[in-house]
Amino acid sequence: MLRINPFSHQRMSRHSRAKQTGFTLLEVLVAIAVFAMLSLSAYQVMNGVQRSDEQSREHSERLKDIQRAIVMMDNDFRQVVARKVRNQGETVSDRILQSSEYLLDSSSYGILFTRTGWQNPQQMFPRGENVKVGYRIVDEQLERVWFRYPDSIVGTEALSRPILPGVKEMSFRFYSDKTWLETWDQPAALPEGVMIKLTLEDYGDIERVYMLPTSALEAGSDE
Repeated sequence: MLRINPFSHQRMSRHSRAKQTGFTLLEVLVAIAVFAMLSLSAYQVMNGVQRSDEQSREHSERLKDIQRAIVMMDNDFRQVVARKVRNQGETVSDRILQSSEYLLDSSSYGILFTRTGWQNPQQMFPRGENVKVGYRIVDEQLERVWFRYPDSIVGTEALSRPILPGVKEMSFRFYSDKTWLETWDQPAALPEGVMIKLTLEDYGDIERVYMLPTSALEAGSDE
């Protein structure tokens, strides 16, 4: 009579199940594919966050550059003074404010005028308190140009400083007698206001209007 040991059957069942534990090749490939997809999604999210952060920083820096340039122009135009000047040792010019295309070797319009308020306590520095300044476009950069003294002698070269990149064009309009004029050529006189338009390669047109101080219109011309 054949006898079957139940304990032996249980041992064989456990041994068979032990052999079946683990993953098949297909399961491993599926797991790898899922992990790769999750990794790719995480990378894309991280890369998007980094690009967004970089663009945000660039945007913020660009706005700071524009603000610094505007503040510099504010300081100059709000202290315009009606003062006649000598250019390269020549006779006194009647043009208190000059603006024309290619002025100061600008690739667009340029402007030149005299401002006051440049502090020089006890004449410590080799310059005056009035300064002849201007603005021009060179290689799509807005530059500030200035002379140490308003009455420049022969051979005097202007100093320049780039203050804003990415500027394609610059133009001006002048307010006088309740009318905006495209040009200003009146001798020994200042307009009541100046409108500046900068064309930026990324933000388009930016306009700024300066109403010239009354004291500038009344200042002596031969000081």
